[in-house]
Amino acid sequence: MTEIIELNYPITVDGHEYAKLTMRRPKVRDRLMVDRADISESESEIRYFSHLCEVSPQVVEELDWSDFVKLREALQAFLVSRPAV
Repeated sequence: MTEIIELNYPITVDGHEYAKLTMRRPKVRDRLMVDRADISESESEIRYFSHLCEVSPQVVEELDWSDFVKLREALQAFLVSRPAV
């Protein structure tokens, strides 16, 4: 399952324009990957989102704050959603 996040403020990184990002459901190993790195909490969150959206950390760093909040909201929706029965 994935979630498409439409960016309010599209960005261009390395000549590629991003108007939306696609985030996949996280797995435990995704969180472990960033938790094992000796980096700040902010950098950890950036790496986590870049991994889930399959983009470079630079893409996440360039996002407008309101679009970054959308990533947080999409992640939260994955964590509280229940599978359809």
